[in-house]
Amino acid sequence: MRSPANNPFVPGSDRVPEIWAGRALELADWRDVLTPRRLAGVYERGRIVVGEFGIGKSVLVNRIATEASEAGHWVAGHVRVPVGADALALVAESIREVAAGRDLDARIGRRAGGLLQRIEELTLPAIGGGVKLRPRPADPNAYRTVLRLLIEVATLAQAAGRLLVLRIDEVQNVAAPGPLSQLLTVLGDALEATTTAVDIAGLQRDRVLPLAVYLSGLPDVGRKAGAAGATFSRRFRALELEPLDEQELRTGLAPFASEGWPVLAADGPDRVVMEPAGIDLVVDRCVGDPFLFQLAGEAAWNAGTGAVITVGEVERGWRSARREVLRYVEARLEGLTEPQLAYLNAAAALDDGDRTAASIARALDRASSTEIASTTRSLDVHHALIRRSAGRITFRSRALQAHLRGDWP
Repeated sequence: MRSPANNPFVPGSDRVPEIWAGRALELADWRDVLTPRRLAGVYERGRIVVGEFGIGKSVLVNRIATEASEAGHWVAGHVRVPVGADALALVAESIREVAAGRDLDARIGRRAGGLLQRIEELTLPAIGGGVKLRPRPADPNAYRTVLRLLIEVATLAQAAGRLLVLRIDEVQNVAAPGPLSQLLTVLGDALEATTTAVDIAGLQRDRVLPLAVYLSGLPDVGRKAGAAGATFSRRFRALELEPLDEQELRTGLAPFASEGWPVLAADGPDRVVMEPAGIDLVVDRCVGDPFLFQLAGEAAWNAGTGAVITVGEVERGWRSARREVLRYVEARLEGLTEPQLAYLNAAAALDDGDRTAASIARALDRASSTEIASTTRSLDVHHALIRRSAGRITFRSRALQAHLRGDWP
């Protein structure tokens, strides 16, 4: 009945998993705030989803994109920015995908054709779409061209009664202040662009374009944007993803505790359930980490073939995934200095309520927190491993904290 072929858990992929847990507030923000306001021509900021790697930023944005596409909105291709890449050119290529598919009426088809020609002049197409072998000189006005393209495609979407959705991932890889500022300025200006419409009273009113922009990146994206001089907070609302809480995880596993998860067995449709103690164990072992939640579920499913996932199968599956869990968590510690590692170990040994810079300094035999201030700031701002708030130090990743304590996985 159960097999890897019908496993509904998906760890380590940007693909939206069948077993979904949490992020209700972020999804409600998309459905109830951003979409209706932009479609009504009312200004609403773009969104930037931030959080540590593995927390589910791309998966959330892709879930939103899937919902938008199913509703008939125009969803541009997923832009993932590699280190050193031309982010504006990547955005232009994503506009190409939207414009190329809008041939539903002659007017849109004619305008889209002109847009495609201008995008061709701006970008170096990827392999598969034709490759220009001659080098392309840097275009100092590229951001203006991309802005015009965005506005035109959003205007076409407005005429069709649809929303244009952009999603740009790994924004922190736009390391240079100039390109980052240009990217954020283009997107911010497009979000503020307006057209004039006549309301039911015969009055002319400005309406913003039906454009939704989702950026995603590591927690220091806001700091980089501020350093680049971009009007970041005014134009983008930050959605910082936290680890999932116990109730969110249990809600995601609810089908296994009630009617069961549907599968197609050799003799017809059937359902898979999980022992209550097995659900408890999955929730306990993944410590709120979305990737580990999917990994624990995948391993438990693959540990047997029957209609009931037993607590023994959950335990056996977790043991089989232990090395991958360790690699995943220890990757956060790569590149840290000895003082930084000592700081984290000292912090993890303290109870949550007692974890302050002063108590960590005492644990490290330092006279005061001033002596470790630079390490504290680096671990917060540059490495995004801890968070300073109201005099307390907390770990951004409960998995990392549990690993450093030595009693997990």
